Amino acid sequence: MTKAVLWTAKDAETATGGKTTGNWSVSGISIDSRKVSKGDLFIALKGPNFDGHKFAQASLDAGASAVMVSDAAGIIDTDKVLLVDDTLDALVRLGLAGRARSNAKIVAITGSVGKTGTKEALKYVLSQQGKTHASPASFNNHWGVPISLATLPVDAQYGVFEIGMNHPGEISPLVKMVKPSVALITTVVGAHTEFFKDEAEIAMAKAEIFDGLESDGVVVLNRDNMHYFALARRAKELGLSNIKCFGTDAMANYRLFEANIVTDGSAVRARVGGRDLEYFIGCPGEHWVLNSLAVLGCVDAIGADPLRAAQDLADVTPPSGRGEISTVKVPSGDGTFTLIDDAYNANPTSMMAGIKVLAQSRPGEGGRKIAVVGDMRELGDDAIRMHADLHHPLTAMEIDRVYSVGPLMAELDKTLPAERNAGHFDTAEDAIKPIKADLRAGDVVLVKGSLGIYVSKIVSALKSCGVVEKSTTVQD
Repeated sequence: MTKAVLWTAKDAETATGGKTTGNWSVSGISIDSRKVSKGDLFIALKGPNFDGHKFAQASLDAGASAVMVSDAAGIIDTDKVLLVDDTLDALVRLGLAGRARSNAKIVAITGSVGKTGTKEALKYVLSQQGKTHASPASFNNHWGVPISLATLPVDAQYGVFEIGMNHPGEISPLVKMVKPSVALITTVVGAHTEFFKDEAEIAMAKAEIFDGLESDGVVVLNRDNMHYFALARRAKELGLSNIKCFGTDAMANYRLFEANIVTDGSAVRARVGGRDLEYFIGCPGEHWVLNSLAVLGCVDAIGADPLRAAQDLADVTPPSGRGEISTVKVPSGDGTFTLIDDAYNANPTSMMAGIKVLAQSRPGEGGRKIAVVGDMRELGDDAIRMHADLHHPLTAMEIDRVYSVGPLMAELDKTLPAERNAGHFDTAEDAIKPIKADLRAGDVVLVKGSLGIYVSKIVSALKSCGVVEKSTTVQD
């Protein structure tokens, strides 16, 4: 199947202010020469420890149709060069041009937890109702958002953009590029606390997502979150009066009545836009019940059909590393175990959610509930206490065995009861062999930790034993 043209040479030249002698066209954008697809525009970004210009010709050799560079030295295919003053600045201009030519209805999403999973679920249900574009993976920063905008198809009906931050002032310029008609804050909790005085400051940083909304835009907030009223007040200060909310509160526009949470998802009874609905989410964990209401709230706010979206939530599939459930062969011996891959990131709230999912699981005969937990980063002065305190939920929820990974998780190693403590390891690599040797048929294994501790390597090592089946559940 031939990919649609995203940018012609002339259009890209006009959008970026660059110069090209070629007559090429591109169907995608890449900033990683190792992942270039045929027809891509490779953009040679620069950073403190890398320079994409070194890989420009290699990207052309790999099938890229053109490269965007600020220095064409070493490039043989000179007619495939878009020469710009600064590649990141030019990428931003390309993203702005992509947004300007689109008539898509766009939702922007931020929050302390739940951003990517909610984005993927919203993308899926909207895609059943019209052509939908969304940020790939976690493209939610100063280069990810422009790429997401630059790859927005001209004929897309809906767009879903994730916007992240870990410092004040990072969301505002990005959401002003996106110009959404709906802005969702999933929740505000203690994440990135190293860079903020308190949660109130985090809430105001998340509230920057209102900066890109037009006066008639819709704000969607978590009514059950303690920062709801501060966020709603901030929206009103900015002249935004169309504020909707989701949660269990009687005043919620998208209100949860009841949820029956089972191993492979949840049956939900709720009121959405004045209509009582019953639906099933193929997502384990009570946190995803509320996330589903956020999804349906955005569907309703953007003018799509929430009833159809509710039906489609049963088929949502997980982002990799955010709760994907797989049946995997036991490394030694016969049988299989269940792997919950939640290795992409972690903070105290999402860690608790992951432990609850593990606690609600049903091991096979003779199986155990095993948690492999890695450091939670960017927690500031409270980091030691927050890691040590994890022994409370792990014990209360009767997790059978706990492996801890990373220097901060050494604090958990000190507080965890001996009968549950399977061992502490400084690195993910050190933990792989003992974990594989310990596993037996029927076990359920949760792997959870911040990106920088690389517990994803444990996931990869376990999956290398042979994935029998992946479920269609999702979690964030």
